[in-house]
Amino acid sequence: MSITSPASHFDPKRCPLCEQDNQCAVAAGNESSNCWCMAVKIDQQAKNRANTGDCEKRCLCQQCGSSF
Repeated sequence: MSITSPASHFDPKRCPLCEQDNQCAVAAGNESSNCWCMAVKIDQQAKNRANTGDCEKRCLCQQCGSSF
């Protein structure tokens, strides 16, 4: 039996780690060059956490993408 994820699991505007607004420019329909993530280095541990389990391909929010 599988457990159903929250509806936000499929929302590209939600961070896969904290489910808050990720402020992704692409998800908002804008150019990727306008996204906050283009001006910072995303923490590798955060990337690894987001790429495990059944997380859909969604952008991290700035808080989760920052170094711990």
